[in-house]
Amino acid sequence: MQVLVIIGIVIAALLGIIVLFVLTLVITHKIRLATEKSKIIPNGQLVKVNGNNMHVYIEGENKDAPLLVFLSGSGTSAPVYDFKPLWSLLTDKYRIAVVERLGYGYSDVADSPRDTDTVLSETRAALHQLGEKGPYVLLPHSMSGLESLYWAKKYPHEVAGIIGIDMGLPEFYVSNEEMKTQVAKLKANLPFLRMGLHRLPSIQKANGISPERYLSYLSPKEAEQLKLLFISKLLNKAMINELDPIFDNAKFVADAGVPDVPMLLLVATKPMPGSKQDMTAWVESQQAFAQKHNAKVQLFDTGHYLHHAEAEAMAAAIIEFIEDSIV
Repeated sequence: MQVLVIIGIVIAALLGIIVLFVLTLVITHKIRLATEKSKIIPNGQLVKVNGNNMHVYIEGENKDAPLLVFLSGSGTSAPVYDFKPLWSLLTDKYRIAVVERLGYGYSDVADSPRDTDTVLSETRAALHQLGEKGPYVLLPHSMSGLESLYWAKKYPHEVAGIIGIDMGLPEFYVSNEEMKTQVAKLKANLPFLRMGLHRLPSIQKANGISPERYLSYLSPKEAEQLKLLFISKLLNKAMINELDPIFDNAKFVADAGVPDVPMLLLVATKPMPGSKQDMTAWVESQQAFAQKHNAKVQLFDTGHYLHHAEAEAMAAAIIEFIEDSIV
């Protein structure tokens, strides 16, 4: 009996320590978020869209060619910096724009619908307020492939071409059960991440926020902004609101049909770091789509964020495609 009492005391003590640790972590995280807020300074322009600030970064001087519009995938906390390895290689020849949708980068977090029509209307409104009317060459990463395909279908006069950066295709989302499992797992992990665990260097490194990765293309000031945005924006309510309708959005875009514009698909053949995902179905779906819709495809022996590892090769492919098929 005495042994059981001791064991009970030890277990209670351990649980107390865990609870205290979690409370300390959460409180510290909240305090640091408040102090860090003033350090987050946009490097582009903020425009009001439906009462919320949206951030758009534009660089380059060539107004004779279509504007290259970068659209990020799901969960990319700081698109303007995430895409920099690639867009920085294109600004000598073209003007580029990185549109950060609500919940991303320097844009506000808003609890608004995340259906494809709404997201597209916000993107277009942000660009229009800055005097941009197209034509655009869209460069969507991952999930924003849905928005881009629908954009080109609904407003064909605005879209001169699409260059997919391992972009999501509607048919793949609709038919792939593994995607639904991944979304469910992500949502299950939310409470842990919101405690502030993503401040840990190991979690930041797993998400590409590590010195050996970003200091090669960002200044120290930009690197600090990237970390601040990652900590403040990771999996906020706007990002989470995108997850549930993603499969309905995919069906909606699939039903709308594929636009008749020049398309280049830049496709990763390896899984994300730490993942054992079989990429066969993903690559085959991209190749089948390209063959069916007369798109060009180029494979890269790297992971989903291929614009980090293969920026130079991708820039060369993009320039060649634009010069041959669009301009």
